[in-house]
Amino acid sequence: MDHSQAIASNAAEQYLLGELKGELRDQFEEHFMSCPECARDIRAGAAFVESAREVLRSKALEPAGARVGADSTTSRLAMLFRPLILAPAFAILLAVVAYQSAVKIPLLESSLSRAQAPSTLTSFSLIHESSRGGGTNVLMAPADQPFALYVDIPPQPSFASYSIEVRSERGTRFALTISAEEAKTTVQVLVPASRLGPGQYTLVVRGSSVADDGPGAEVVRYPFWLQYKRSLNFPNR
Repeated sequence: MDHSQAIASNAAEQYLLGELKGELRDQFEEHFMSCPECARDIRAGAAFVESAREVLRSKALEPAGARVGADSTTSRLAMLFRPLILAPAFAILLAVVAYQSAVKIPLLESSLSRAQAPSTLTSFSLIHESSRGGGTNVLMAPADQPFALYVDIPPQPSFASYSIEVRSERGTRFALTISAEEAKTTVQVLVPASRLGPGQYTLVVRGSSVADDGPGAEVVRYPFWLQYKRSLNFPNR
């Protein structure tokens, strides 16, 4: 059995439902051992079946008090209607397998492919702009994409580490810590997509010695305005 035959005959679904018998079952088992797509469907379906069994098993078990006095008629009715309960569960199983094969797995593979493909990262230098220098940088970042900020940290031999905080009027938006060794060269701060909204921010660098247990001494700050390419409204300066 090749892959096209397995798809055309819904072999994965029949296999999970126990409807694939004899030689066809053997052929499909031999096929999905070497077919990543069918093996993926079988794993997903088997996990769903096991979960469905646990749910149905818990629904079928009644408390001990409720079973006292139950007669054989009740038991026969439970057995009679159990297939009616199982049928929707298997229908959901088929829907889940179909959804994973047609939508979810291709989307995951597409995302993985994009993540592994070479790409560019928008970067901005704040090195020449600080509270001690010129005006405030206006950064036009791409919407819904990460970007990087480059900063220099003035060397201070007394500091063992540095904290980098990005602040707005509402307080610290995110922070990270780097070692004194990392601070010897230009530092790249990666800003996750959509982590900061449009507005005014300040990147503050503080230094800490080994004995410090407080916020540390401020070393340098870099103010900037952040805008996104989908917005053409620049702040008044």
